Order: sequence, then C-alpha cells, then structure tokens
Amino acid sequence: MKKLLLMSLLVLISLQAAKTQFIEDALRFSSSNGLISARAAGLNIAYYGVSDDISALLFNPAGISLIAKSELALGLGFTRNNSKTNYLGKTSEFSSNDAFISSFGVVAPFTTKQGNAGVGIAYFQENNFKDNYEYQAINLKSTLIDYYSRNGTRKIQDNYTYHLWLANENLFTPLKDSLDQYAFVQEAGGLHNVTGGAAFDLTKEVSVGFSITGKWGSYKYNRDYREFDIFNKYNYFDSVGYTNLDFKQFNLRQNLNQKIAGITGSIGIQAKIEDFFRFGAAIKFPTYYEIEEKFSVLATAEFDNGWKPNPYDPDEFENSYKVTTPFLYSAGLSLHTSGLTFMAGVEYSDVTQLEFSDAPKEVLDLNKQIVRELVGQVNWGVGIEYDIPLTPFVVRGSFASKTSPYSMDVAGASKSYLSLGGGIYLAPNVRLDAVFQWTSLSQLRTNYGNSENGELYKLTNNPLNLGLNITYRY
Repeated sequence: MKKLLLMSLLVLISLQAAKTQFIEDALRFSSSNGLISARAAGLNIAYYGVSDDISALLFNPAGISLIAKSELALGLGFTRNNSKTNYLGKTSEFSSNDAFISSFGVVAPFTTKQGNAGVGIAYFQENNFKDNYEYQAINLKSTLIDYYSRNGTRKIQDNYTYHLWLANENLFTPLKDSLDQYAFVQEAGGLHNVTGGAAFDLTKEVSVGFSITGKWGSYKYNRDYREFDIFNKYNYFDSVGYTNLDFKQFNLRQNLNQKIAGITGSIGIQAKIEDFFRFGAAIKFPTYYEIEEKFSVLATAEFDNGWKPNPYDPDEFENSYKVTTPFLYSAGLSLHTSGLTFMAGVEYSDVTQLEFSDAPKEVLDLNKQIVRELVGQVNWGVGIEYDIPLTPFVVRGSFASKTSPYSMDVAGASKSYLSLGGGIYLAPNVRLDAVFQWTSLSQLRTNYGNSENGELYKLTNNPLNLGLNITYRY
C-alpha cells in the first residue's frame, strides 16, 4: 500500500529546511475545495457546460459575454466538517464548523460590432483548510520516541530524545513499544483570490475570454501529540544497561504557519447554437506560488517520580520556497430544452508537473519523487438545472468525482461530490440561490515512520457545505 505523507510536520521533527517539505505541500495548492458560489457548487464541475454568471471568471472566462445585464453577486458559506480517523483499528470522530464569505463581485457588459462583451472582477474563497481531528490507540509495535532516536539528527544536542533523557548518548532508547499514543490536530487558514477577466464575441456563435488571478492566504497546522506508559511497563531506571526508564509521559507540540502568494491566468472559448446547445473549453495556466513558513516545536517529558527535564524548545525556524502547479485543461457542454438543462464537465491536470524551486537540494529532490509517485488527475461531473414553469423556482443537482493524484492509494481516495440546490427569483432581476453539498474523501496519513509497524492512520473527511448567494442584475 502506497504511503502518503501529510506534510512537513508529520514525519521528522527537524530544524533543517531539507526535512520540512513533502509532496503534499505542493498538492495542497493545486486544487480547489471552495464553494465559489451556490449555483456553481450546485452544478459542480458540470458548471463548465453553462458558465454564464460571475463564476465564469474562475471556470471559463469566455462565458462572461453571455451575461446580458450588469451583475452584482454576494455569496456566503458554512461548513460542517465531519472527520473520522482509523488508527491501528481504533476509530475516532470529530466535528467542527466554519462560516465564511465565499464570493463577491461585479460584471459589466457592453456591446461591440461583433456582438456582446463584458468585463468583471470578483473575490472568491478558493480553498478552506480548516479541519480538526484526533486519533488514539495503544501501539504494541513501535513508538515515535524510538523512531526519532534512530532516524532523527545524529547531533545529540539537537535530538530531543537525548535532551529529554529518553535516549542515551548513543541515541538508544528502551521505549520501543506498548505506549498509548494520542494526537489532536488542528488545521486552519484558506486560499483567497481576486480574479479579473474580460470576454467578447468573435461571431454570434463563438466568444473568447481571458482572466488573471492574484492569490493570497495562509495555512496553519498544529499537532499536540502524546505517548503515555499506560501499562506502567517502564517503571525503573537502569543507569548501566539502559534497558528501562521510569517513564510516564512524552508530549510534543508542533506548529507550522505558512504565508502564501501566487498568480495565474486562464483563457477560454465558448460556442453556442441559439439557446439549445453550448460547448466550452478553457486552459488555466500554471500558478506560481511563493511560500514563507515558520516552524516551531516544543517537547517535554515526565517520569514516574515526578521529575520533568527542561523542555526542548529550540528557536523558531523560518523557510521559504516556490511551487509551480501544472496546466489545467477543462471542457463542458450543455443541452437546454423546455426549461431543462443537462450539462457535463471535465478537468484534467498532469500533477507530475508540480515543481518545487528556489529551495535546498534535498527539497528539489522531491521533484523526482513527484514524477515517480503521482499521475494525471481527472475531475468529471454531470448536472441538471430546471426552471419550474409558472413559478419563480429553479432546482439543480449534480454529481462529480475526482481521481487521486497518486498512482497507488487507499480505497475511497477518489473525491466525490453530491450537490442539491435551487434558487428563487425574488424579483425578475434578483435571485436567491442555496446549495447543500456532500463531499467524501479518504487519505492515508503518516503519524511517523512507515507502514511496517502500523504508524499510518486513515483520515476520512465528510464535510457538509451549505452555500447562499444573492444575484442582482441591472
């Protein structure tokens, strides 16, 4: 089974830049989990088939030319995140909530000799990183203390197991198994963007458009980890052979704070046959990110006699690097008849083109790992939208699925979306939209080490996203 690493903090606690990045630092910025708008979330990837409101700025900017009147839109979102972990056969569940502004923007149309045209600018929340979860089990085969004493830095003054009297001067520890392991993880932050774009008709049937997007945001990660001698197996101190310690508890707190800035753009084309058929395609250019991060660690230990060595609390470490994401190719089509619109959309990106740059050699070596372990990623979906006759109501729904970026992965690693929503015209030019979106994704993450002794855990996220949008055309 393919091992998935979470991020910089989950494997080795090191103060060297070479040890603080993994593939997931790049993957985290290469896809979106934002609602964008209630209508776009209700149709999901199938929205590529219509792309005819302010959300077209992010999907296919050529669709801006379809907006006949000026449009002003505001979106709000709420997420109920349900996370379940399975560690060494023991399941833990945790739920958390988050509320946010999902979008705000304006589009202004105008006419040209060829037909319609338009310009627009909008804010979108592209990614929401907030999550909380915990896992706990008694590990009969290994400990983080032993793993780091063997695989951590060989400079004993920088190895916290020696600093806390958990290992001797040869970095050997007797604390090898049978400890209760518990972790509580908090993730926070988000990725935001401002997108400006324009579109114009080449002919009555064909339009083209382009956009440019500036991105900024933050990512915060905190893990409180504990190993506890629940069986009192380690209950005396062997100062000669170092075969035992009067160990009680080990605590580790890790914090990562990242600042993110990036820029990208897109071009698109859309063709239509009256109001019956639409087809569109778009190319999103690579996003160029600059990442600045700060990393800190605090480790403590306690022994049965109550003694607590001085904490291991080194200076905060700072690092920076760049990440380039791949091209994203997309297409969609829709059929409209009698108030009913059927649509479908697809995205493809070759995530083997993810790349770290302006980083130490050890980090740049991850580019080789990316080529070996990742594959092309496909996101596809279908949707339907229906204007109910003789009423002010619109209903819509969709299903979408996104394949895992890894060549080998756990069951459930393909991300699936089910969305149900609708809208009501409060006036002929004012529509209120709402959506319920269910998402499911499973990931294999690393507590430490590798899978040989069960240090991996499975994290399943089932967030419920609620979105509300009001659109005013004038």
